[in-house]
Amino acid sequence: ATMTEARSWAVRHNVSDGSNPGGAMTRQQMVTMLYRYAMSKGYKTTGGVSLDSFTDASGVADYAQDAMSWAVGNGIVQGTGGGALNPNGTATRAHFAAFLHRFCTSMGIA
Repeated sequence: ATMTEARSWAVRHNVSDGSNPGGAMTRQQMVTMLYRYAMSKGYKTTGGVSLDSFTDASGVADYAQDAMSWAVGNGIVQGTGGGALNPNGTATRAHFAAFLHRFCTSMGIA
């Protein structure tokens, strides 16, 4: 699929709003897309936990609260050290690989 086709698919399935397709992603944006993908496929979206134990929990955007809670509760996101989530930090390819692997393992599709 081309990037245009992939973007259209993501918008159609409510995985992404389709804005800023060439921009870098934050960690919370990436987690939110995984969460929305899980919802669209009927995968488990329960098991969320409080984020209060993270020093930067207040930095998680409103739109990403449920997604980040779910990701932490299901072992998809583990924080970046020092008790932080770094929700606004850039998500690297390594982050994506780790999140995706943990997501697939958690959902039993790996």
